[in-house]
Amino acid sequence: MSDPSRPRTATARKRRPGRSRTREALALLGLLCLVGACGGGDAGPKVRHIILVTLDTTRADHLGCYGNPAVQTPALDQLASEGVRFASCSSAASTTLASHASIMTGTYPHRHGVPRNGFTLSERALTLAELLDEAGFWCAGFLGSAALTGRTGIDQGFVHWDEDFDEAARQDGNDQSQRDAATLTDRILAHTEETLARAGADDARLFLFAQYFDPHAPYAPPASEVERYGAELAAGDFAAIEAAVVQQQVRALGRSAGGQQGVITGGLPEELVRNASGVPTEAGRQLERLYRGEVTHMDREIGRLLLGLQRLGVLEDALVVITADHGETFWDGPNAWNHGLWVGQPEVSVPLIVRGPGTAGLGSGLVVDTPVSGVDVMPTVLDLAGVSAGAVDLDGRSLAAAVRGGGGSLVERAVFSEATQPGAALEASELKWRGERKPVAVRLGRWKLVRAGYLGLEMLFDLSADPAERQDRLLGGGDAEARAAADRLGEELARWRAGAAPLPSEFDREQAAGLAGLGYAEALGGAEGDR
Repeated sequence: MSDPSRPRTATARKRRPGRSRTREALALLGLLCLVGACGGGDAGPKVRHIILVTLDTTRADHLGCYGNPAVQTPALDQLASEGVRFASCSSAASTTLASHASIMTGTYPHRHGVPRNGFTLSERALTLAELLDEAGFWCAGFLGSAALTGRTGIDQGFVHWDEDFDEAARQDGNDQSQRDAATLTDRILAHTEETLARAGADDARLFLFAQYFDPHAPYAPPASEVERYGAELAAGDFAAIEAAVVQQQVRALGRSAGGQQGVITGGLPEELVRNASGVPTEAGRQLERLYRGEVTHMDREIGRLLLGLQRLGVLEDALVVITADHGETFWDGPNAWNHGLWVGQPEVSVPLIVRGPGTAGLGSGLVVDTPVSGVDVMPTVLDLAGVSAGAVDLDGRSLAAAVRGGGGSLVERAVFSEATQPGAALEASELKWRGERKPVAVRLGRWKLVRAGYLGLEMLFDLSADPAERQDRLLGGGDAEARAAADRLGEELARWRAGAAPLPSEFDREQAAGLAGLGYAEALGGAEGDR
């Protein structure tokens, strides 16, 4: 379907010059896999198309299928009932670009090299879309926000990259240019219908990527959703968010820590980390109701997308993967009404749902409890689609065996999450990896270890007994069980850090200038020694 004689869409990124022989060999491997020459076991119904949807700023615990009956998400709940729901998926990073780069490359930030928003993905990175493009898929991406524009390099491998936003960034409103879920769904369906109508499209294989952005602040759902959830505010603008942030800081510290921008630029005080109350104010409750409305609005449009793709004959033969780039802290962590500064569960616990072709497809209705990561998305998609990653060195692993095998057990292994803020102040040129001093978490089974280098802080949580992360098991020295768990996770973290080999990543001030609203102003600060 990737016909070189057909002009590429104007927003598409050109193929990389000087592509290596290794990459050309991977293309051949991918094509061989399409005709069954590669292994992978019994794949069940054949995957012809791939639909990857990311839900920006979406907490797993705010979807019905993840156990929250207060939030209405019927479309995603239906997908989960027809496919496989991974109950414990951690995002690789707690902001948009770094996390999406991990989803698309199957590697952690300290290898793909993107430390936070405002940087660019190296042309040396090999993406999911590039491998699928070389295997004959028509790769089309559709954005909900400016954090993933073509300037970031995340569009590598896509022949169509739609970043035609309908709401511009402004200091008193949106923190970045964006697009409503309804408009995004319209554009995806229109492009798909146009693509399938082209001559020779009978054998087309589509890779459709969509980023739905609506749950991101400011929280401004349609009036019907405001009414549904009983919010007294019509919208949660940045003034309302700032007021809620300051209230949480005062509860923890007895004073403000400079509001949201104060901690974004200066970092989280240890006292705020230790004393975050986890108790909502009335202002916080109002914001959460609006957030619920945004999630429900997004879910409705995803449902409309899937119905439209079914009408076009795409859905029946499609692998559908739903995940999120990161969550959002409300009142339940030190980084109130924000994401990026911490690696608590509100920020890094995200949904992952995989549904195979046909309603009786792969692993129907299965729930997998083994912790997994956003870096596992790329190898899983490739495996289920029958496309080889060749000799590419990935951090992620394929989850296809669990999907295909009715939940065949996954061996537990450590998964990692990185904070991306504070930004430039910690990103000195002598560091091997710009994120070295920022908070990082390692999870293995029920245990989660958090280290914040710039605070000299280490915390351990037993998520099976304490999912809200209220009890640091290392306080006062910890008991024998906690110390043993911390030692083991510390060894995992040391091995992981030793593997840091970031690809070159440049800070793009022009791109960052478009993300300069509340929560993104730190992006304007470039790091020393930008590569």
